[in-house]
Amino acid sequence: MTEARPSDSAGEAVVDHIVAVLPPLLQSLESLEFIARHFHPPAFDAVMERIGAPDQALQEVRASTAGRWAAALAGAGLGFALDSAAVAAGRRLFNLTASRWPLDELPPIGAPQPERVLSVLTESPFGVVEVHNAHIPPAPSNGIAKVETCEALFFALARHSARHRILCGDLNTPRLETEDGAVETFASNHPDAEERWDAAERSLLVGLADWDLADAFRAANGYDRRDVSWVMHTRARRKAAHRLDHVLASGGLGLVACDYVHEWRQAGLSDHSAIEAWFEPAPPQPLQ
Repeated sequence: MTEARPSDSAGEAVVDHIVAVLPPLLQSLESLEFIARHFHPPAFDAVMERIGAPDQALQEVRASTAGRWAAALAGAGLGFALDSAAVAAGRRLFNLTASRWPLDELPPIGAPQPERVLSVLTESPFGVVEVHNAHIPPAPSNGIAKVETCEALFFALARHSARHRILCGDLNTPRLETEDGAVETFASNHPDAEERWDAAERSLLVGLADWDLADAFRAANGYDRRDVSWVMHTRARRKAAHRLDHVLASGGLGLVACDYVHEWRQAGLSDHSAIEAWFEPAPPQPLQ
């Protein structure tokens, strides 16, 4: 089978994330997130060979490449696509979600840069799955947009839901985690708003667990693992490293395992690692 793919125009296909909800295999549902900064179309085949043909949510794409990405993913069997270009307000990057199952877009959650959170419903064989694909803005160049995006996500998700839910993406937090489960945010970098900043970041990884959105990696592996998903290098040494990329998922999805795929980052495809989570949800019960 010939697989469509984007052109090889360097610099045009800038992708920050690929978030994927894979199709059932032996009554399982697999979720994969891939953060791919400067991820160019020549790497598309290698990634698709690694992960097959999952449902994908790509962040961030340009207007000049969105059509080619959608065509490439459709060629891999993902015939349903939505993007957040309509709410980008002139900003050049936005999100695109493609699925093998029908998609319905949910209203924006109220983030200051609404194209950075693409929320959709997909009609899976295991029932409706609500997927929120987020790239929370980094702080240095975006004022308090990071805080406001965290707050908007928590406001939207801190409620009970009858649907399966997933929040995944580059959440740009935490600074570190201790082996006993304590979380340190980046709030100390912002003394003028430290209390609000700490509460906003903490509300996602800690607060959403009270609303059935648990950190899949920690639920599967505990706090002994010291993985990082983003690394910044200088010429001489590693300068910073944090676990910024996450999958938070409803308990009803039946988490089996969750782990990072560091090889793609180590191979230079991205400065972020991928994260994979495997689920085995129970099939929906027929109406009586």
